[in-house]
Amino acid sequence: QFDEAIAVADSRKHANAAQMREDYFALLKRTNQEEKAAKLKEDEGDYETAIKLYLKGGLPAKAANVIKSRNMLGNSQLLELVASALTTAGLHDRAGEFYEQMDQLQRALDAYIKGNAYRQAVELARRHFPSQVVDLQEAWGDWLVSQKQVDMAINHYIEANCSTKAIEAALNSRQWQKAAQFVENLDRDSARPYFKRIARHYEESKQLEEAEKFYVAA
Repeated sequence: QFDEAIAVADSRKHANAAQMREDYFALLKRTNQEEKAAKLKEDEGDYETAIKLYLKGGLPAKAANVIKSRNMLGNSQLLELVASALTTAGLHDRAGEFYEQMDQLQRALDAYIKGNAYRQAVELARRHFPSQVVDLQEAWGDWLVSQKQVDMAINHYIEANCSTKAIEAALNSRQWQKAAQFVENLDRDSARPYFKRIARHYEESKQLEEAEKFYVAA
């Protein structure tokens, strides 16, 4: 019960407390218990050692938490190590945060996109890559559709000026009035098949007046 023994020794200011802590740390390293060893060093205030042990133990998110909670954002070497480890672990959104804090903005944007962290990607692009915002909004909509969140994709397609995708998303999420509003902005030939589709919906749901209106528009 090393933890309890060390705690008692510390509270009593025992002469062997420091040696006990060193012995425990050596045991943890020898038995590949990097997480416990890292926590021990974190509690001692040796944050750099703790971060490296978390990384060695395959725990980059915990290493990232130490950097953020202890305000170590000025240590670019550690940031690079943690960002690379986060990327390797597939935690691309967290890696993006670190690259952004390191002012490596293109790498941050790439990481956000790879991790489907489109909110962060769009916010970053608005500040530093405005020409990419439209494409990112479309990609965000596409990703939401792939996740079966079709209704949430609509506004992103509107932001991206993707009228056809916005209409399809509205129809597929059964937002018929919204779809009709979008269709009205199309030329007549492009609008016709959508009006017919909307009209059939209203016909099938026995809303005949609405159905007639859209058949006429088609």
